[in-house]
Amino acid sequence: MPRLNFPRPHLPITLPVLLLLAMACGGPAFRFQEDFAINEALESHRPLPGYTYYYSGPEDYPLAILGIRPEIRLKRGFWIPVELNEKKLARWMHVIDNPHRSLRSRYSGKVIRSAEGKELGIWYSPQEWPTARWEADGALSIATPPNTLHRKITRDAGGFP
Repeated sequence: MPRLNFPRPHLPITLPVLLLLAMACGGPAFRFQEDFAINEALESHRPLPGYTYYYSGPEDYPLAILGIRPEIRLKRGFWIPVELNEKKLARWMHVIDNPHRSLRSRYSGKVIRSAEGKELGIWYSPQEWPTARWEADGALSIATPPNTLHRKITRDAGGFP
């Protein structure tokens, strides 16, 4: 069988071009920075003040708790608003039971920051890499965790669709 000889890209030229292209596209628009103070507060049943709260997933077993600064408009989608208080957090934390979770399904708190470093809200979920973006109308859109996450953390084949 004849061997085809395709021209090989010249590495010293290709690498800088790829780096320039990546820099031109800019960095991430949002950063989700780990913050153990969020874990400490929520796991102690103390909602952090200054946020409008939402959750995703079943009401009795949230897959994510989201707190957004009041001046930020959230594209709600599947986010469900909740009046977060100590009693509600106590019920949720009893089910979440973070100290007894495996590392793969442990919830972690993160501060949501814009590319400029402005704090937009907080995130508490076992999902490590949430997706966020600004919509054309200026609303913040944060994707809810996938439904398969519920099966992973509960080891339940049924349940939440």
